[in-house]
Amino acid sequence: MDLTLLFISIGVIALTSVVIMYACDGFEEAADYLGRDMKPGVKGATINAVASSLPELFTTTILLFGPVYLPTVFGTRADGFSAGIATTAGSAVFNSVIIPALCIFAVMTIGVRRPDGTRERVKYIKLDKRVAVKDGIFFLAGEAALIVFLGGVLMEWWMGAVLSAIYLVYLVVTLGFGFEREAESDSSELEREGPVSGSIEESPSAAPQGGTVSSGVGILGLRYLLDFNARLNGCAALTDRSAWKIIIAATVVIAVACAGIAWAIEQSAHALGVAPYFTAVILAAAATSVPDTILSVKDALKGEYDNAISNAVGSNIFDLTICLGVPLLAYGLIVGDIELSNAGAAADVQVLRWVLFFTTICVLGLLLTGPVIGALRAYLLFALYCAWTAFIVGRAFEADWAQRIVDILPEGEASTEHIPGPSSTLQPAVSHDRLAGLGRAHVTFEVDVEASYRGD
Repeated sequence: MDLTLLFISIGVIALTSVVIMYACDGFEEAADYLGRDMKPGVKGATINAVASSLPELFTTTILLFGPVYLPTVFGTRADGFSAGIATTAGSAVFNSVIIPALCIFAVMTIGVRRPDGTRERVKYIKLDKRVAVKDGIFFLAGEAALIVFLGGVLMEWWMGAVLSAIYLVYLVVTLGFGFEREAESDSSELEREGPVSGSIEESPSAAPQGGTVSSGVGILGLRYLLDFNARLNGCAALTDRSAWKIIIAATVVIAVACAGIAWAIEQSAHALGVAPYFTAVILAAAATSVPDTILSVKDALKGEYDNAISNAVGSNIFDLTICLGVPLLAYGLIVGDIELSNAGAAADVQVLRWVLFFTTICVLGLLLTGPVIGALRAYLLFALYCAWTAFIVGRAFEADWAQRIVDILPEGEASTEHIPGPSSTLQPAVSHDRLAGLGRAHVTFEVDVEASYRGD
């Protein structure tokens, strides 16, 4: 184990997470302005979800194409697709489990901001079940399609097109039918505990209408540097034009940060002696979920619970359909098909599809049963994520109990012809020189690992 390289990789992930966090502030401000007239639950499922899922899209694309076109930076490993799936799936679990729990604890401890400027703690939140059911159905549809595709031998370009089409249908349904609820009195939405002790008035004139003034310079001065409204708009009131300028600037910064995350995934995996799949499913997933977390918690603190949860679940739909579908579509058309293997990291991708599906069922059960969501369910969500993390770590270090769980899950029809050797690196079925030629190639993702890793 190379501890120096591991600490450097973790440091890069931490730094890029902070960059994404502050870039997300500008994104949230601009997205909030552009979606100011949207119905409840629609803004969170569309603008916020797309904006906050850009890290997953960029990271997956870089992990897939980086080893092909920039092997000196991202290495020559051929498991970029496995790491990309791990990033989006891990992010989906984080969004589904951690974000709703954090939203609940935020409104219980910090309190919801009221029109008079005070904050008021609440004991639980109440969701529009129609919004949650609609998002849940499309999320399960995306997972079902992914389960079918990963159960075969090849991942082809048209599969990416199908995944992308699922999101387009979701977008049409969300925008066309709204799924909004009528405004209800605050008393029907939450149970009060009284104003937060020591709460202060928040003056509407503290910032220009439509704009904000950042407080402090932030970690390493990054809040100041990445305050896009101040840097590009002089803290003036936002317009459609200036909001789009902020979104474009934030997108560029997030893309650069994601390149750092992709590099750190490869290097931390090398330092630990495991496949990048395992570092991606935990470290990269958490890092790329920073925007989702911030946007959802902010919406919850405004009392916009439907937007908060819709952002989390809507981001998951975007992750599974667009963040995987678009790179797969592009890779299939430019480079070639991806042949799946039932060995090593590819085998864990086969396992991940079922674990993700079962986790989603559990989360939807916790969110949709009962009239409200309180502290008990938040603790159960945290426990579910701890179980998920323990399983991933157990698989990475070949724990017997994790293998026993894997043994009861259905297997795909992926290729098993490759005979494992003593190496723990992934070998492409064709050379990267050939891949870089832009010709149609038939690419096999194979893994050379110890026989014990396969559970033989």
